[in-house]
Amino acid sequence: MQRRVDHDLWYIENWSFWLDIQIIILTIWNMLKGDKHAY
Repeated sequence: MQRRVDHDLWYIENWSFWLDIQIIILTIWNMLKGDKHAY
């Protein structure tokens, strides 16, 4: 649980439009290649 909170805090401190775009692209890429941890 602490790791998840740490990631959330990092995201809040480093948020940008381009970071969101990168996350979306990487999520779609991982879904297409069949990564079970993508969603």
